[in-house]
Amino acid sequence: MGSETEVIIVGGGVAGLCCALKLEESGVPDLLLEASDAVGSRVRTDSVDGFRLDRGFQVLLTAYPEVLRVVNIEMLELGCFYPGALVACDGGLHWVADPWRHPLDALRSAASPVGTLADKLRVWHLRRRARQAHSMTSSGVQSSLRFQPSKRTDSRM
Repeated sequence: MGSETEVIIVGGGVAGLCCALKLEESGVPDLLLEASDAVGSRVRTDSVDGFRLDRGFQVLLTAYPEVLRVVNIEMLELGCFYPGALVACDGGLHWVADPWRHPLDALRSAASPVGTLADKLRVWHLRRRARQAHSMTSSGVQSSLRFQPSKRTDSRM
């Protein structure tokens, strides 16, 4: 069939790029179309005034089979991030962290102006229930939190 295009891939995001890679590996002539100025879609890095800005999600789940198939994880030299956030609020920057993972940061998070006390208590209650649900399902007991009908997170708080 020569170099005629057999498959047209619309979109150069992660799925489109993986599709193109698989087709190339199989010798199938393809054409990848991307409307933006670069591939990557919502997962890409832009350079602005000498700074690298990530857009999209910045968490790579290394257990995904497709990631393991197409990405050299060791070459990326991945690092771990602090599981919290530095939030701009009331003219300052304030750390907010998970008190179960970082107990010493619990007071700093509780004292920050980010969210109301009622919000923090709701999040604490939801986090406690989620931890209980996880420990119950890990031990083979079905969790009431996990097996309830779907609801928005804020309705569970």
